[in-house]
Amino acid sequence: MTPWDDQYPIDLSDAVLDRQIVGEDGTVVGKVDDVELRAHGDGTYVVDALLVGPEALADRIGGPMGKLLRRIGRGFRAQAPQRIPMNAIRRAEPTIVVTDAVAHATDSPSQDWLRRTVIDRIPGAGRASR
Repeated sequence: MTPWDDQYPIDLSDAVLDRQIVGEDGTVVGKVDDVELRAHGDGTYVVDALLVGPEALADRIGGPMGKLLRRIGRGFRAQAPQRIPMNAIRRAEPTIVVTDAVAHATDSPSQDWLRRTVIDRIPGAGRASR
């Protein structure tokens, strides 16, 4: 069961895409870069998983900008986008909260790089959110 089970239909671009994903313990996972859909026989689609990673975003954007993002993404990860199954979602506030197990298993090399090379170098950044 997901937080959206009661709603039919929903606007994915508003309710899901580009939302921050965190674990129940506050672990930052990344942002929803795309969704994986499964077709039903009646012509409707169901969201199977949330996708995280530059490759997923590149596929969603497409064109020359998508190609650039894919090239940049190769510097962070040589694998497919991270997949978060819908049954791992606990709450959908403005932030999407997933189980701690999924949050710790889902890595975001681009988020890690940004944190190490930019955020951590800002004086007081380690105390800013406390």
